[in-house]
Amino acid sequence: MASTELQHWPAAQVLDQRVADALGRRIDEIVALWERLEPNGPGFGQEVAAKPEHARSRYYEPVARMLVAGLGGSADHRATYIDCRLNYLPKALSGHQRAQLMSRVLQAEGRAIAELLDGECPREVTEEVLARVHEPLTCPPEPGDPRLLLIGDCVFNDVRLFLSERVFAATGRGPDVDHIFFTAGPRPLEPDELRRVTGSATPTLIGLSLFSYSGVPAYGGVIAEANRLRGGELQERVQTLAAMVASSIEAIREVTDATVLVHTACSLPVTRRRASWPFLPAESRGRRRLNLALTDAVAEVVAATENTLLVDEQTLIAENGGLKAMGSPILGPDYEEAYAHPARFGAVLADHYAEALAAQALLGKAKVLLVDFDNTLWDGVMGEGEVHHFAERQRLLHELREAGVLLVALSKNDAASIRWQETGLAPEDFVLQMINWRPKPDNVSDAIVALDLAPEAFVLLDDNPVERALVEENVPGVRSLDPVDPASWRCLEQWLEMPSTTQTDEARRRTQLYRESAERRIAMGSEHNYEQMMSSLELRAELRPASEDDMPRLLELIQRTNQFNTTTRRRSAAEVKELLASPEHELFVASLRDRFGDLGVVAVVITQRMPDGEVELDSFIMSCRAMGFGLEQFTIAEVTRRLDAPRYIAPFIPTERNGPAAGLYPANGFTEMEPGMWALDAAERPERPAWLRGEDG
Repeated sequence: MASTELQHWPAAQVLDQRVADALGRRIDEIVALWERLEPNGPGFGQEVAAKPEHARSRYYEPVARMLVAGLGGSADHRATYIDCRLNYLPKALSGHQRAQLMSRVLQAEGRAIAELLDGECPREVTEEVLARVHEPLTCPPEPGDPRLLLIGDCVFNDVRLFLSERVFAATGRGPDVDHIFFTAGPRPLEPDELRRVTGSATPTLIGLSLFSYSGVPAYGGVIAEANRLRGGELQERVQTLAAMVASSIEAIREVTDATVLVHTACSLPVTRRRASWPFLPAESRGRRRLNLALTDAVAEVVAATENTLLVDEQTLIAENGGLKAMGSPILGPDYEEAYAHPARFGAVLADHYAEALAAQALLGKAKVLLVDFDNTLWDGVMGEGEVHHFAERQRLLHELREAGVLLVALSKNDAASIRWQETGLAPEDFVLQMINWRPKPDNVSDAIVALDLAPEAFVLLDDNPVERALVEENVPGVRSLDPVDPASWRCLEQWLEMPSTTQTDEARRRTQLYRESAERRIAMGSEHNYEQMMSSLELRAELRPASEDDMPRLLELIQRTNQFNTTTRRRSAAEVKELLASPEHELFVASLRDRFGDLGVVAVVITQRMPDGEVELDSFIMSCRAMGFGLEQFTIAEVTRRLDAPRYIAPFIPTERNGPAAGLYPANGFTEMEPGMWALDAAERPERPAWLRGEDG
């Protein structure tokens, strides 16, 4: 980096780049330092890979390079780095406990790195730079911080990653994010699960994504046959999938009326073959037709449901370069083997969520919109002659008024010069008319008194930045929007779907009509319910004792599976051989196939016969591609049938990544007898799913 170029940079950026350059020359030493710091390093003492060289090449070394690139100015690398530092954090920590632990760990780490770079950078400079980049990790949550609940598939891993960076950069605070990994499998979304996750804190916003990354097995089944489906068949499948969305929203509504962002479908991820062949479309014609129809159906559900917003993934992807571009890794090919390699679409969705959170922060508790006229509701000054009306803006304000928002006319003008007959608004649409030549802060103060509301309930919409500044500075608590910025109008549109807005009788009747339409749609879906759709896949499963011939697949599942893994215990080949030979242990493998093909061995269960006759399910590990078909229930039913015992016990060790396995035991009749240990009496053994046949018939 040329010194003349650095002279024009802000001081903090100069220091960041100086530390980045020094770190870039010491990657191997930084990795070695992190390994020495365990259990107070990035892995927090957990076994992050089956082999030490994998931990180094796929985690520590890529994370070090992310840190260097992030300090060098790349927001995407910095965001991914911060998220990686959370991956192996102990699971059951509150936000304050997490911040305290990270502060202690990172202070010690910062001193060690500063000592390592001493001679290239002053120690105090290195410690200052590292403390600044780690602020999102060490900043404890406050009561007013936004809280986001994400319900759905893997797309939310990338959304969370980039969103935290976006929000922290804008506000200096990070959102409190919870993620329920839910794929609308055999069990519907349960209100009790939502209550368990949310606790006493109401979410600011909820995201619901069932189709983004083919997370719903029923959706995957429809995709497999999409190219042969015709009009009527396609619509039946689509209505069933839309009914899943509607029932999930209904479960959410039993817990909270927070605004829900409902995703459509987008055909991600793109297959490797379609991604690498430039002349091959990113998706088949049948899948494209399916997703367009599903987008329309989900849009109808959203239109029929209060406090919901549509996240049209088809449009977002089209506006940002298409499927292949959005499915590509944002950090580039150098990180493809790293454990963290987020896709570009996650960053686009994060921007969408950041804007929605900003709208909630501004308008979530607002009641009054102070409205300027000239160059806000129309282009020009009405008192000087003809103007061009912004009809859509006026229509939106009328809808807000119908939804219970109080409109106050706040215009420096002669009241007699306002030609109401030209506008889409009427004088009676405004609760107060302050059309005069007084200073706007005076008018706003009078409106606060007249309406007997707190200043925080008022938002100003005014094109003049001077007027906005005067009001905000002289009437603390009032905030403003710039009508020149399109984001302001998107923000106001979202206000219509916030719990703070109410509806007129006419609007309630309109909602009732939409709701009746949605109920009819759900009834249609019940004719093609989940069990029937699973049955149409002709699923067959097999459970058998593992043998040494299964060793390659056993090791692959045990050493590499993170999400559906009840303990994430990593075992070497020698340890697995000992288990196979042990008379107290039994290893089972489960395979799955359907009418479209054979998935092969997709699960392994390690069991141990205890001295008192009980059987412990030491580990239950399953490939993500088998989730949601009922294989979990089938496997537990078969294991407990073959290993007769008075009681079955099973540990569950939560990690940052195995959330998808958290519901395995409670969903199959186990009860938690102590934290992390579940038990099932023999009389409560689950039955096989009705749609899943064993190889024995």
